[in-house]
Amino acid sequence: MDSLYKISLLIHSWNRWAVLIAGALVIIYAIKGLSSGSAYKPVSRKSMFYFILTMHLQLLVGLFLYFVASPITTHALSDFGAAMKDSTARFWAVEHAFLNIIAVVLAQTGSIIVKRKSADRDKHRISLIWVGIALFLILLMIPMGLMGPDRPWFRF
Repeated sequence: MDSLYKISLLIHSWNRWAVLIAGALVIIYAIKGLSSGSAYKPVSRKSMFYFILTMHLQLLVGLFLYFVASPITTHALSDFGAAMKDSTARFWAVEHAFLNIIAVVLAQTGSIIVKRKSADRDKHRISLIWVGIALFLILLMIPMGLMGPDRPWFRF
């Protein structure tokens, strides 16, 4: 199980960069589209698709780590009361997982709303708002010392 944990953690760690890059592209294309009044182009649609794809991969690997492979959450879930008193255990058992799941829901909701809108300006505006909020939550919960424990930026 230890090697499965390490592989999953490696995937989860590196995929965060794909999430951040794809999310940044959605934001850039949305701002560009709003400022220029341009059409919602296929590149904007594809950037949203890849953002949602990387978010879902991150969620699946994260849930696997949370419930199966991670010794940190396994320990925290075995004595949840004690974990709530320890800020590091609480971050992994509740804060990191909960807010990132909310970020996935927000991003997916924004993607669905964009698909239903017909006006290009509305598509750009909705992309900017929903993905912007999701990225803000993600940046807060990435364990680089902003809100939680500091972890390596790159795992090898």
